[in-house]
This record gives sequence, C-alpha cells and structure tokens, in this order.
Amino acid sequence: MASAYLDPSLNHHAGLGGGVSKPGTMDRVLKIHHYLESNSEPSTWASHIRHGDATDVRGIIQKIADIHKVKCVSCLGLRLSHLRSGNIHWLHPDMGVSRVRERYELLHPQDEWR
Repeated sequence: MASAYLDPSLNHHAGLGGGVSKPGTMDRVLKIHHYLESNSEPSTWASHIRHGDATDVRGIIQKIADIHKVKCVSCLGLRLSHLRSGNIHWLHPDMGVSRVRERYELLHPQDEWR
C-alpha cells in the first residue's frame, strides 16, 4: 500500500528527467510513502514519482510496481490520508492525478495530505 503526497517543492519542468510527457506540459513529482507489511515487522519508506498532467492513479501504481519489480499490480492500491482528521480516501485507478488534486485540495491544504 502507498499513500501519495504532492510536494510543491519537487515540481520540475518537462525535459529535466525521465518519463514520457506531452510537449509543453509540466512534470510534477509525487512523494509516495510506502507501507509494507509482511511476516516480520512493517517497513516504511518514501520515493519520488515523476508524472505528467495526463497521468492517472493506475499509471502511478504501475510506476511503483516497476520500481519494486512487483508482478501482481492488481493487488496494489493508492490511498490519500488526511493527517489531522485521520480520514482515508482510496483512489480509483482511473482517476487522473490532476482530478485528485482538484477534489481533495479544496477540502484541506496540500500539506495536510499524505
């Protein structure tokens, strides 16, 4: 499981990094917090995932799966957690990242989401 955080300090312009994006679009960076539970103790870590304006949640999940060489991508999900209230929102794979920002940043400031 992973939760997403849009870190405004990590935004870069297209052409500065890897990934495919449309000409003229800005690449953004998601800070993804990973939570892995196994037979041993749970572990957590974070990574930065670069995405374009047209990227959907499924694309972010696929990038995470590719990084960690996960074969069963359909078993993965992405959730958004509000730090102060404890509310958790599981994100639909077909929802665009820009739509996630529009929907949830209206409710609370960006820095309150993980």
